[in-house]
Amino acid sequence: LVYSFFVTYIFMSYLIIWLDTYNKNEKLPPPPKKWPNVSIIIPSYNSSHTIFDTIKACKALKYKAKKEIIVVDDGSTDGSYEKLQKEKGIKLIRNEKNSGKAAAINQGLKHAKYEIIACIDSDTYPRKDALEKAVRYFYIEDKVGAVAFAIQVNEPKNLIQKIQEVEYMVSFGLFFRTLSKIEGLYVAPGPMVLYKKEVFERLGPFDENNIAEDMEITLRMQRYGWKIKACYFTKVKTEAPTTLKGLFKQRLRWIRGGIMNFLKYSDILFNPAYGNFGMFVTPIVFGSGFIVFLFISWTILQYLKTLLTWLGALLLNAKYIRLDLIRLPSSIYSIDSFFIFGLINIIFWMLFVYLSFKINKERIEKSHVVPLLIMMWFYPLFIGIVFLSSYLLELTAQKYKW
Repeated sequence: LVYSFFVTYIFMSYLIIWLDTYNKNEKLPPPPKKWPNVSIIIPSYNSSHTIFDTIKACKALKYKAKKEIIVVDDGSTDGSYEKLQKEKGIKLIRNEKNSGKAAAINQGLKHAKYEIIACIDSDTYPRKDALEKAVRYFYIEDKVGAVAFAIQVNEPKNLIQKIQEVEYMVSFGLFFRTLSKIEGLYVAPGPMVLYKKEVFERLGPFDENNIAEDMEITLRMQRYGWKIKACYFTKVKTEAPTTLKGLFKQRLRWIRGGIMNFLKYSDILFNPAYGNFGMFVTPIVFGSGFIVFLFISWTILQYLKTLLTWLGALLLNAKYIRLDLIRLPSSIYSIDSFFIFGLINIIFWMLFVYLSFKINKERIEKSHVVPLLIMMWFYPLFIGIVFLSSYLLELTAQKYKW
């Protein structure tokens, strides 16, 4: 009941805020009086199958000032470094030892000449107008330190990727846009972000010991009063995991990174000094993960209890097994409060999907139907298991892995 109420509360809160901030006539900000030069940093590790398409997309970016492309090879062993040495129009830096994405970007920052830093993953492909449209947001008000993008999955081929396509559409649809409107972005997603170089000069480089470096720098910026904007007038596509194992590993890192960072910045939670971000966003984001962990733990324990009761009846050579001993725990399908809240959540979910596709200027196609149904009924269980695994790994202080 608590879980269902909490989910309903989150849905309603986002919808109310979106309705309050919605502007169907929203326009792209005007161009700056002088376009700043941009340094593009691409960290690369064993990415020979994607890095050259990323470089091609970066070279194709239309921009009215200077731009440089810095590729930092982070100790690759797949032959990509040798191939990159032959690539023209880039500045290539080599880390002899694989040190992680944050360390690779920091190495690139040391060689970046220009005032705007664009960090782009080696499997990400921005549209040609991405720079020209996003840079404008730095000049709409004071102290804008970063501009994030709505990320989409690049050419999903199998069911796992198609599920992620829908997930990204929703995550970077109504949720992301609503948070950006209330200065509440807690992560500027790593596939592509623009930063003012001044941010790193004042706050320091990326945390090289952090497995969610994009979230950490965003929370650090929020702590020190920098603003993060979101650009929805272009598209940035990235590769997504193709297997369930790969997806589990990625989400495990994201969630553990989230726990790590919210503990690190716990002083922001319920702190009125940080406005909406402190009083609404961080409690909801951190609290929802913890509630999911508790709910999944409780559900598993209930099923185990039922299983043990059933096995006990068999071991005792019972002449019959009473039906009430093997009934499953109450669920949203029961005619009780779970059913009511479950129905409300389904209605909200359908509305959120519709609005998110509309925000991303995409249409819901027939090919989205099956992924949508899986997202609604089975994917929450998968994510719940990831949350459970993440919290158990945190509680047992297991080593962090990329």
